[in-house]
Amino acid sequence: MITSATTQMRCCVRVGGLLLVLILGGCALPAAGPTTAQLENSASKGDFDFTIVHLNGRVASILHRYAGARFGERFKAARYVASNALGPGDTIAITVYESGGSSLFGASSAVSTVPPGSVVTQAATGAGVTTIPPQTIEADGTVFMPYVGRIRVIGKTPGQIGHMIEESLKGKVVEPQVVVSTVASVSNAATVGGEVNQPRAVPLSLRGERLLDVIAAAGGAKYPSYEVYVRMVRGHSVGNVLLQTVINDPSENIIVRPNDQIFLTHNPRTFAVLGATQKVSQYTFDTEKVTLAEAIARAGGPIDTIGDPSGIYLFRFEPWALAKDILPAADAPAGGSPPDFVPILYRLNLGDAEGYFVAQSIQMRDKDVVLITNAEATQLQKLMAVVRGFTGVAYDLARPR
Repeated sequence: MITSATTQMRCCVRVGGLLLVLILGGCALPAAGPTTAQLENSASKGDFDFTIVHLNGRVASILHRYAGARFGERFKAARYVASNALGPGDTIAITVYESGGSSLFGASSAVSTVPPGSVVTQAATGAGVTTIPPQTIEADGTVFMPYVGRIRVIGKTPGQIGHMIEESLKGKVVEPQVVVSTVASVSNAATVGGEVNQPRAVPLSLRGERLLDVIAAAGGAKYPSYEVYVRMVRGHSVGNVLLQTVINDPSENIIVRPNDQIFLTHNPRTFAVLGATQKVSQYTFDTEKVTLAEAIARAGGPIDTIGDPSGIYLFRFEPWALAKDILPAADAPAGGSPPDFVPILYRLNLGDAEGYFVAQSIQMRDKDVVLITNAEATQLQKLMAVVRGFTGVAYDLARPR
């Protein structure tokens, strides 16, 4: 019996040893995520060039400088001045005042198309006042004026057009005075569309309307400002900025120009939490700002039995303007043009008090990924459980019936 028991034990040991070799030789154990050692060892393989940075107060202060997408100087040029100059498609009305003598235009008249009770209609009831029917400026930039002919008005303001007509009527009318008013303007307008309550073309005035002005004129955004992006198209330039950024930073509330196209899109910002956490999921911001601590808390934090609070990682593509101050000098690219974005793996250690303060100061960004790693001891426990299971089976098979 002793010999039999010894044989069984040796059989179990051999089977267990063989399984241990197979597992350690590359058979992967089930896991919610990698361990810290597995993740950081992958950095040395060179398959994907990224840098691991430990989050601390210095790194957090640099990350505070992140400003997000901006319109840039091409949209903020100070040389533009708002104007009421007219263009093709605009409609104008011309009123001529004659001071005395016989009227060149005949009996005083008022245009029926002018709304009753308006200032023009009341003025036109007096002698020596004539209102020319509203005209749309032609594609060639001209309108017709009786006794003057076709005049080119494109690029001129109503006041300049009135003065030009007065000069043309001198010698034909006694001391003429001409008032030109804009009935409708399509050339001096910006288009606002997308996720606004009243998409439309918004006329621009001499006030110099800004971005928030024209969005408000179009009924405002349908969704919260931290979920809406403003896309500005001006000529061949395109900018895309979060509406909340425009509200927070007055320099982003740029002056709108004629023919600008403004389009609002609803695109809620999200982040993902993966690994050994209570709830692996993609989360929307739901508020203007979300800290790294809040992101971890939303997912329930590390699981007690398998999660490693000292190995929490934030995956992010960092703009070079920030990355150059964060990366060690040895990791910075040598020579040539720097990359636009640098992949960085930030490690947060919640095993000490500093990690909690740092986690409260780090702001999450759109499409960030947070990974909570498995504890090293968890892998050993799983390995021992697998070995015990197989050795138990071997023992049962070798046991005499």
